Amino acid sequence: METNNLRTFISVVRSGSFTKTAEQNFISSTAVMKQINRLEKEVDAKLFNRANTGVTLTASGKVFLKYAEKFIQLTNQVYTDCHKADGSIQTIRLGTSLLHPSTPFMSTWNKIKNNFPHYQLQIIQIPRDLTTNNREYSMLGRECDIMIGTFDQATTRSLATTIPLGTYQFGIAIRSDNPLADKEELTISDLREQTLLMVPTGISEKNDQLRQEILNNDPEISIKYTSGRYDINVFNQAVDENDALINLTPWKNIHPNLVTIPLQTSIEVEYGILAPKNTIGKVNNFMNRVRQLLH
Repeated sequence: METNNLRTFISVVRSGSFTKTAEQNFISSTAVMKQINRLEKEVDAKLFNRANTGVTLTASGKVFLKYAEKFIQLTNQVYTDCHKADGSIQTIRLGTSLLHPSTPFMSTWNKIKNNFPHYQLQIIQIPRDLTTNNREYSMLGRECDIMIGTFDQATTRSLATTIPLGTYQFGIAIRSDNPLADKEELTISDLREQTLLMVPTGISEKNDQLRQEILNNDPEISIKYTSGRYDINVFNQAVDENDALINLTPWKNIHPNLVTIPLQTSIEVEYGILAPKNTIGKVNNFMNRVRQLLH
């Protein structure tokens, strides 16, 4: 009986829905159903009552839940006790850079680190993501074990396992000599005379939603697209061409010649811990323990 299937089972119990569990774990609803079906086949019992409004535990499911939770606890304890016995300290390499700052995680880590007596974080500086597009996921498992980044749908789901930490807000990065630079907050109507610079359609669902909101409010707003994800060249382009760059909270101080002003929108971008998909050993145990403590 695979622990991943048990974790999915517990997640479904907590969310009450296959769909919500899929969204929270960045996998498909079909994948969730297959895992639950596999468990039901293994124990030869129906664990959930399924309905259009969600799922509820059967009598067998309630019994199974108690053992599933105990099993997960024992699995984590075995790993911890084995390393405690030989006094070993497990090092988790946290990658950090201007585009993937570790700061948003450190306040959380300081609150929970006492629960990780046999783990230590090692901060690894990763400068290359400022010059190479679509590179962050290839770093995981090689240059670093985990990093902090945004969740952008298909790419993240297929290449990384994630733990949500919070949300970033959108802003507009403009040159300090731009007429809008003195405003405390911008509305979409403020952008009418600007040329917006942002990622193309299909890279990020949240950026796509924001683009649609902007065009719905003012179809005449001019939008220019980058060649892909952001790198330092995009910020330089915004300065050189005096474009208004769609920006996020952690990137507001990347370029000294740009000021980022909050944009009035309800759309936010979720961020959190990224680790290699299907990771094993110390990183898998670390991620599972963090997930338990935070969720």
